[in-house]
Order: sequence, then C-alpha cells, then structure tokens
Amino acid sequence: MQKRFLNKYNELILRNLSSKKAFLNDDIKQALKYRERSNLSSMDGFYKAIEANLGVEKTQKDRYIGYFCSIVPEELLLACSLKPVRLCCEDYTWTNAGEEILPGDICPVIKAICGKFYNNVYDYLELVIVPGTCDPKAKLAELLSPVKEVYFLDPGRDSDYLENVDKWTDRYTKFFQFLRQRFQCHAGKKQLLTACKLTNERTEIFKKIYALRIKFPGAINIFDYYVMIYTSFFMDIEQWNKMAEKVYEQAREKQSLSKKPKVLLSGSPVIFPNFKILDVLDQAGLEVAADIQCTGFGRFYNPVAIDEDTESGIIRALTLKNIAGSICPCLLTLEKLINLIIDTVSQYRLDGVVYYNLRLCQVFETQTTIIRQVLKENKIPFLSVKTDFGKEDTGQLKTRLEAFREIIQSGKE
Repeated sequence: MQKRFLNKYNELILRNLSSKKAFLNDDIKQALKYRERSNLSSMDGFYKAIEANLGVEKTQKDRYIGYFCSIVPEELLLACSLKPVRLCCEDYTWTNAGEEILPGDICPVIKAICGKFYNNVYDYLELVIVPGTCDPKAKLAELLSPVKEVYFLDPGRDSDYLENVDKWTDRYTKFFQFLRQRFQCHAGKKQLLTACKLTNERTEIFKKIYALRIKFPGAINIFDYYVMIYTSFFMDIEQWNKMAEKVYEQAREKQSLSKKPKVLLSGSPVIFPNFKILDVLDQAGLEVAADIQCTGFGRFYNPVAIDEDTESGIIRALTLKNIAGSICPCLLTLEKLINLIIDTVSQYRLDGVVYYNLRLCQVFETQTTIIRQVLKENKIPFLSVKTDFGKEDTGQLKTRLEAFREIIQSGKE
C-alpha cells in the first residue's frame, strides 16, 4: 500500500535529527583488500562494480527503485522497465550515522539503512519498497517516509502456499497495478515473461556456482562468492549473468580438494562490507562450502516455475518463489529450516554448521536453542556465533571457531 506515515510536523522533527555531516566510508579499500585474495581474474569486474556503484552518479534516463528483502519480486520492477536496487546494508560507518536518528540498542541493519537515507545517499531513488517481514522493517517504512516515497508491501507472516496463495497473489497484483500507474507503463504478460527468463538464467548460473563450491570451495573463495552476491543488489542482471558465467568457467579449471573442514553457514545474512564472520572463519581454518541465508541461497536458488501462461499465473508463480520459498525466519517455520539444514549437511556431506546471529536481531537468535538440540540429536556439529559489526571480539570468535574445528576433526578420527 502507498501511504504517508507521518504528519508534516513529525516529519520535520525526524529530518532535523540528522546532522548531515560527512561520514567517511572505506568500502573501496575493503573491496581492494578482498580482491587481492582472489585467485580468479574473472572476478575483476565484480570488484570494479563496487567502486563504480560508490563513485558514479546514476544516469538520469534510468528509474531506480530501492527495495528490501527477497519477498519483493524484482520481476515486477523489471517488467515496468525499472532498475531494482536492493538496499540491505551492513556497514559500520552508516550504523553510526543511523544512531543520530535511532537508539543504539536496536537492529544494526535498520540503523545503517536510516544513516544512509538521512545523509542523502539514496537521493537518486524514485521509490522505496519496504516489506512487512520483521517488526523493524515494518517500522522502517515510517522512518523513511519523510525522505522518500514508500510503498509498504505486507504479505503476512505465514509461508504455507496452499492457505495463502490467493492473498499473496492479490498483494502482488495490487503492487504491480500501482507500479504501472505510478510510472505510466503498460507492462503485461510479455514483459513479465521476459523478466522471469532473466532471473531464471541468473538462478541457473548461481546453482552451478553453488554446486561447484560445495565440492571444491577453494575454486571460488568465500569472499568472491559473497562479493558476487552483493553486486547482484545493484548490477544489471544481464551483465551480472554474463560475468558470473565467466567466473564459473574459470573456476571449473581450479578444482582442488580442501583439507579444511567444510561447514554450512546459516542464520543472519552476510552483506559486504561486513565480512567479519567470513574473515574469522577463514582464519580459524574452516571452509564455508554452502550457505542457507536470505541474500544468497534463499534469493537465487529457486526459479520462477510458471505453470499458467497468463499474467495472474505468472504473478502466482512469483509468490511461490519469493514468499512460499522464502527462508526468512519471519516466514519459514522452524521445522522446515531444521529439515533444510539437516538435508543440506547430509546430501553434501558437510562437517558441521555455523549459525551466525547478528546481535540485536532477535528473530534469528530465538531459533538457536532448538536448532542446536535437534542437530545434536542428529550428531551434526553445531556452533552458534553472536556478534556485531565491531572488531573488538574478533580474537574471541577466532578462539571459539578454532575449538569448533578441533571438535570436527577429532570426530573424524
């Protein structure tokens, strides 16, 4: 729904909370750091894309639309000739900026997002789509409304397809109608099919990369993998597909078995430049061979499976991919998540599970105890790690992960 969330007086108060002072960002420096660790020349384009995204003004001819979470269907935006930009942010610099507007002890992702918006980073966006997944996201719609037009997309919090498909289809259809009216376009079945073909091509490439990394994690190191995921937030999909295909082709020639324990990384999403957990896992001698996170596996792995070649049939297929197939803990039941973790570990013969919980994100943390107990009963090594964007606890995390590695290795003897 399109809605004004605050009256003009409250908007003025919220605007004045931000000092608009300059916040120095070292994303380019971080990108160069991880580029030096890559063994694939085909990754150059992805690292350059980070620098280009930070340093180049957006073109006037394109219409950029910001969105959060994988339940927002990119295909509807693409069908309307709009440029989708995923805005999920894990940047310590912008978290500090966000604390001028929000209290310190809330979700750091929400603080980082607000820090960027209230310091004019996203002035080029014409619209922001905020989903009603977790409570902080729902409140985010109000917080951003003084500085940007907001569309609130609320699918509910139940991922049962048969019980909810009609409601979801109705919400997506109304959203599509809004986009067509707002941007004066005549998108229909033809444009939707073209958009779905494009995202399905991305899915096929991602699945090849995912399968390759499970067997040979070193073929595409974990930092390159997550950089590819991050650049997909803002890159043209067709360009991303071509570049990712080249990475896959080069990586296939670098297959070598790793002696490190191979683990599954689940829990909170990992988003550049916050690669803290990846750095520590690497230093501790653990190889992240697979993930079950909303930014990578959860966003890319399932295709749009169209069984009815009509506009409503395509939109219904999008709900199956984006909502019923979501691994967001606000939607996915704990039983389904645990079964997915167990099946992934068993199918690919992984050595253990690291569950990453971003501090102050309670929806992930509440699942930890039950997951630990069930995996223990299934004799799957499990470690829960809770941290934030800061570097102060890096040494402690490394010690815990090294101990976890030793437990895995001793169990193999």
